[in-house]
Amino acid sequence: MAVCVSSTCDRDWNDQPALRKQIRPAMSATAVDLSDVSKRFDDVNAVDHVDLAIRDGEFFSLLGPSGCGKTTTLRMIAGLEFPTEGRISIFGDEMGLRPPNMRPVNTVFQSYALFPHMTVSDNVAFGLQMRRLDRREIRRRVGDALELVQLTGRERRRPNQLSGGQQQRVALARALVNEPKVLLLDEPLGALDLKLRQAMQLELKDLQTRVGITFVYVTHDQEEALTMSDRIGVMDAGRLLQVGVPEEIYERPTSPMVAEFIGDTNLLPATVKADGQIELVGGQIVGADITASPGAEIMVTLRPERLHIVDADGSFPDGHNAIDGTVARRVYLGNAVTYGILAGNVTLRVRVRNAPGQRQFDVGRRVQVHWAGDAAVLVERG
Repeated sequence: MAVCVSSTCDRDWNDQPALRKQIRPAMSATAVDLSDVSKRFDDVNAVDHVDLAIRDGEFFSLLGPSGCGKTTTLRMIAGLEFPTEGRISIFGDEMGLRPPNMRPVNTVFQSYALFPHMTVSDNVAFGLQMRRLDRREIRRRVGDALELVQLTGRERRRPNQLSGGQQQRVALARALVNEPKVLLLDEPLGALDLKLRQAMQLELKDLQTRVGITFVYVTHDQEEALTMSDRIGVMDAGRLLQVGVPEEIYERPTSPMVAEFIGDTNLLPATVKADGQIELVGGQIVGADITASPGAEIMVTLRPERLHIVDADGSFPDGHNAIDGTVARRVYLGNAVTYGILAGNVTLRVRVRNAPGQRQFDVGRRVQVHWAGDAAVLVERG
């Protein structure tokens, strides 16, 4: 899928240090452009003809399962791998075979890659020292970077004296202190526990907003991508399946894989009938917006939280679609209850918010599952 951005930028980011603590106005120039990019390892297509334009100043996430090609794509942007075919440009400058140190990017890895024998300050300063910058300039920029990631006062500590989250901030500071135009992040929160990971997600998004540069973030965690991203690109088997804002990716997936990978969903086979209705399990979806020809086999995706349960002889709003079923399981989750409703030869997952007075349905009870017409998303069967 090609994502085209065509506009000009009236500000030269080269003249503005990335560490300035202000929110930069939204910009729409293209920061990273991949044109028909492929990468083969022997007979394996790790990345398969990807077209993608990442906008200047956005937080863009590449999301997908292990082995889908997202890390290989990031490594090609970084210059750690080179495309077998295609072209990669950064701010209009084609990278070709340019090595990593000659690209306006920096990379943060999951492993942090900190020098254990160095202090926090020395770790952050390392890249600037290699460039032989003036000592006073190095001291100023290191101080700014540590303040940006909220590590002021820990300059003399070594990595083993820091928590996992603090070590991650040192790695971020070390990348940002070089003032890259694009920051690449390869699953940087993967080694953290759940609570710290969730806290760092918010910190990372806030940090990206303050520095204003482009973040390209690789993750297999759907919640992580939805929480932080301005846009998401979903990959599978080396291909870029869909690009869009989080709401679009979640609410309007364009393929069964995207629907299943982003959050929880019910993915059900269906057939378009001659009268335009959709035949699904034991009922029909009427008035569906679809251009498929009669007889076409499609898939219907229904998010569990968009479904509702009533007794078998209960009532539901006009215009809703409904299927008869039996409660096969009930799982208490604290803030919600998840039901498994057996309908024909499929089991529908229904998630109901757990609120005072909320009706509960016991296993074995006959019920109807109903939903509004816009809750069903129709996609081509893969």
